[in-house]
Amino acid sequence: MMVHLSIMPIGNDSHLSEAVAKAVKVIHDSGLDYRLTPMGTLILGDWQEVMPVIKKCHDTVRTEHERVITQIKIDDAKDGETSFDRKVRSVEQKAGIEFKK
Repeated sequence: MMVHLSIMPIGNDSHLSEAVAKAVKVIHDSGLDYRLTPMGTLILGDWQEVMPVIKKCHDTVRTEHERVITQIKIDDAKDGETSFDRKVRSVEQKAGIEFKK
């Protein structure tokens, strides 16, 4: 499955990169395939692998912030054929153009 994860600490600091860096380090150390985007992080893996990593990311950010909002969006395909690049190529093919990277 593919998961889109977004963690947002609530507080006075409008810069989130330090908190995001700590969460992405947790994902990186997990060994799961991931892609950082400007609006969140995509993670590939099965339920048993991904969910504990998401909890650890949330808990890591929560240790330094009074309030944390964690949003997840899950794409769980029956065929299990999920990849970051395949999804983009499929849309590019249908649009007849190569998207900007």
